[in-house]
Amino acid sequence: MIEFHKIWIEQCGAAEGIRERYGTQNAIRYLIGEKLLRFLEACRDHAEFDHEIPDFVAKIKEIFEPHEIAAFFDDLDSGRVHDPAKLFNNRLRGEDDLDEAEVIDDAEKILLIENAKSLLNLEPTGGT
Repeated sequence: MIEFHKIWIEQCGAAEGIRERYGTQNAIRYLIGEKLLRFLEACRDHAEFDHEIPDFVAKIKEIFEPHEIAAFFDDLDSGRVHDPAKLFNNRLRGEDDLDEAEVIDDAEKILLIENAKSLLNLEPTGGT
């Protein structure tokens, strides 16, 4: 029986393999940019996931150095990595019609990113 709330363990192992084969940036994009953010999203509906966050975050910090994690979020903020906030800003400039559901979805993604930064002990965007 698969305990889906513990799938992060396999994902961390996969990230280490990605790092060896494809480099740190790809491994971080996979583990933090994809898996951690999806995990945090799943926590909203599944309490068993919420209890795994400290262990998942601790393992991420074992795999990656603080400067590597910070560089990922710098890339995210600068647009070198897909950022839901950038999509939202493009819509505000009139490049796409605003849809209330999309705005809410983008806002939730931004909150997930800021939550991930906080969990990984990084300063939130716009902080001092």
